[in-house]
Amino acid sequence: MKVLHLISSLSRGGRERQLATIVANTDQARYPTKIVYLNKRQNSYIDEYGLQENTIRIKQKGKLKRLVELHKVLKSEKPNIVYTWGNGESVSILLLKPFHNFKFINGSIRHGIRSKKFSHYFRTVVLHLSQNIVANSKAGLKANSISRGYVVYNGIENKFFKPLPNRTAQRHDLIGIPENIPVLISVANLVPYKDYFSILEALKQLKEKGLNFHYLILGDGPMRKEIESKKSSYNLTENMRILGSVENVADYLKVSDIFIHSSKGEGCSNAILEAMAAGLPVVASNTGGTPEIVEKSFGFLFDYKNVNQLYNHLLWLLNNPNEHKQMGAIAKNVCAKRFSIEGMFSNYEKVIQTAFTINSRSCML
Repeated sequence: MKVLHLISSLSRGGRERQLATIVANTDQARYPTKIVYLNKRQNSYIDEYGLQENTIRIKQKGKLKRLVELHKVLKSEKPNIVYTWGNGESVSILLLKPFHNFKFINGSIRHGIRSKKFSHYFRTVVLHLSQNIVANSKAGLKANSISRGYVVYNGIENKFFKPLPNRTAQRHDLIGIPENIPVLISVANLVPYKDYFSILEALKQLKEKGLNFHYLILGDGPMRKEIESKKSSYNLTENMRILGSVENVADYLKVSDIFIHSSKGEGCSNAILEAMAAGLPVVASNTGGTPEIVEKSFGFLFDYKNVNQLYNHLLWLLNNPNEHKQMGAIAKNVCAKRFSIEGMFSNYEKVIQTAFTINSRSCML
């Protein structure tokens, strides 16, 4: 069974990480697999996951020319299954499918919400025209009014589970913060969708109450200047740092104490799962697929943009360090059982096998 994945690029992101991990763990003798990508990015997963032999780049730029080149690739590769990771890619495959003999899997659902935008409604139409549908959360299927389909949750790499040999020393070397000061951390791009302003408002209140903490942001984006400005106006200059995009995310998580994630809507958030694997309690917005992965035993959910709820959850964790360490241990155990690489790949394998034999089937994995 030959599988071809089509994605916009292999730049650093959630869907790109999941795809790179799947292909890196694929038995090529059993499932010959290649990734076709449209846009070249400097900071991609190709080198990190050793995917050079498994990738094909579409070099043309215009939409029609790209479609023609993709048609030639499909004719040459003759895949049994084509799996798309974005809506634009799915439209291209729907247009080309009448000229080829393959089963089509639309894996473009990556968020657990649908906004009132034409692009989101158009994606729903494209999904309903697709043979097989995959989301990374049940919320994603529901948001797009999909009654059939598959759910394949993300899997987390083993490096996030491995403890540091000497946390205190490595914490000092990496961030220079002593163990008696709790470190809060977020991993998300600096975009409006990721609600950093609510986090900063809650942190402002914590500081005014006299609590000591340090907050790290791993991520970059167009809102960096606004967030830096808010940091200054909230008198948080000494309490937080924006580190930008970093490759050793696992190390920063392991020297931190509490994970914060405020987002308008997620599917199955890699950032949350990675924090769980590192042994951190989670405070996250109650949106999209997040309630499917964050349990009360190790995390708190708050209504999106509800600063008061967020503040109270953080206040409790900071005032109860022994309890939050126990919650972190539970989070790590849950992640290992529910969101391992092996589990994700097993579910992916079931999807492609089922899609290969029958057109569509309801399958919640």
